[in-house]
Amino acid sequence: MSVLSPLRPILLLAAIVAGAPAAFGADAEPAPAKPATPAAPSGISDRLFLAFAQDAALVKSQWWEGQLEYSDASKGIPVNAWIMRGVVAFRPVKNFEVGGSFGFGDTSSSTNQFDGTGATDLEAYGKWVFPNASPNTDFSAGLLITIPTGDDTVGLGFNSFASQAFGAVRSRLSNVVVLGGHVGLCLNGDGQFQTQPLNGKASYELGFSALFPLANQVSLVAEAQMQTARFDNPNNGSNDAIGAEAATQILGGVNWRAFGRGMLRGAVAFGLTEGAPDFSVLMSYAYTF
Repeated sequence: MSVLSPLRPILLLAAIVAGAPAAFGADAEPAPAKPATPAAPSGISDRLFLAFAQDAALVKSQWWEGQLEYSDASKGIPVNAWIMRGVVAFRPVKNFEVGGSFGFGDTSSSTNQFDGTGATDLEAYGKWVFPNASPNTDFSAGLLITIPTGDDTVGLGFNSFASQAFGAVRSRLSNVVVLGGHVGLCLNGDGQFQTQPLNGKASYELGFSALFPLANQVSLVAEAQMQTARFDNPNNGSNDAIGAEAATQILGGVNWRAFGRGMLRGAVAFGLTEGAPDFSVLMSYAYTF
């Protein structure tokens, strides 16, 4: 008997196993792995500061943000304020977002007229966003409601309900800049400020923005926003220095996505009219998913 006879079944099985991939059309070597596609910069995280609600953008699912703001004013309402504020946003359906903000503040002034601690107004909004309604351009339309929970005795509110209907646009110009703008019509109810009555009237808001993505984690934010006077003072039938003036601000800020789902945000704003603070500084941390 040949020495190889006992080994023939084993050699035959080895040949079958070795030839099976070729018999079924498989490659002798595994195909090289496809290179990972780099993640594109996400515009979802790049939300605005002044026009957070009106911006033609959607959160991925939820947005939770804690803010600390300091504002200084020497005209209009001459009050300095520290405000802690929470901002939330949810996306219950594909192209619909709801959210709002609420805070508490501590105010002071050289005359001691506005010293005190109290709540700010509660704001709530809902909007539909129409992504890519035209190439690289998104639109939004919605409603922003102001509920007068702010303490008017310390300069944190006007004791007036308000509702703003708005429309906004956001357009991406390559990977260099994202331009945006919004327009709003606000109906203001009658209110008061430190026992002085105010007659509410229709006001208009116009805003412009530019986002500059420097990298996957960092973007610069520029905003300008103008709002006409919300009230008349019935004592003289015109605007005066108790908060009935037009408010115009310009802002520069940064979004830094430093912690995956967490983001640091900061901004400095300057007021150009008496209805806005001389300047304000805002720092915040946002957790998004």
